Amino acid sequence: MDRLEQIAKFMLDQHKSKQNFQNLPETLMPKNLNEAYKIQEIFQKNSGRGQLGGFKIALASKVQQELCGIDHPIAGGIFANEIKSSPETFDLDNFHGLGLEFELAVTLSDDLKPGMEPFDKNNIKQFIKSLSPAFELIIDRDADYSNINPLTMITDNAWCSGIVLGRELSNWEKLNLDVIRSQLLWNDEAPQDAMIKDANPLESLSWVSNLLTSLGRTIPKDSVIITGSVIKTRAPNKGDHIIYKVEDLSEVEIKII
Repeated sequence: MDRLEQIAKFMLDQHKSKQNFQNLPETLMPKNLNEAYKIQEIFQKNSGRGQLGGFKIALASKVQQELCGIDHPIAGGIFANEIKSSPETFDLDNFHGLGLEFELAVTLSDDLKPGMEPFDKNNIKQFIKSLSPAFELIIDRDADYSNINPLTMITDNAWCSGIVLGRELSNWEKLNLDVIRSQLLWNDEAPQDAMIKDANPLESLSWVSNLLTSLGRTIPKDSVIITGSVIKTRAPNKGDHIIYKVEDLSEVEIKII
């Protein structure tokens, strides 16, 4: 077993033994971002969770980045069998530190291959098949948010535990993402409003695409890429009923038992 496989195994063993998230020890810390993403790929292949069906962006906001001492987002994979359709029900006992995020998901119309970059918010549009509202299920394993090393978080697949997709937005090409509003409905609480543009979805999509293709990876056609939460991550409780709406165009719904 080489060093990168050893690091991936260490992280997978933590999951299997249900240990809380902790930064990798110095002896196992990736040397740089490229090494961390190579370890993440080994983690994904050896996780027993199947093939990837997409990718995510994490630490998209400046506040989150400053918390982790970096100046850029990070990416992780979404396993295909963890991509669900709304409405969906989840048992909280099946997760180790569950958080929800409220996002816009993109399904790709074509393969994105190394050498096609650089992508930007304008030229990436030609590779979008559809847009949907989405929940991301974050599995943070009860992490101490004041002490998170981004290289460790990358090896831990950026904490993705799946997504739930709402119905596709019709005629998305005609939508102005700079003015569209979204709304979070959590039980009988007052609705919480947010602007889709707050997550810069096309910039996030471009960033993930540039990163992965620059690392030599092809992002297959029909992959789903989620583009960052427009509202702060929130931990659900048993009995919660949660709906995230993109205006009156579509919504995504889950219940926690």
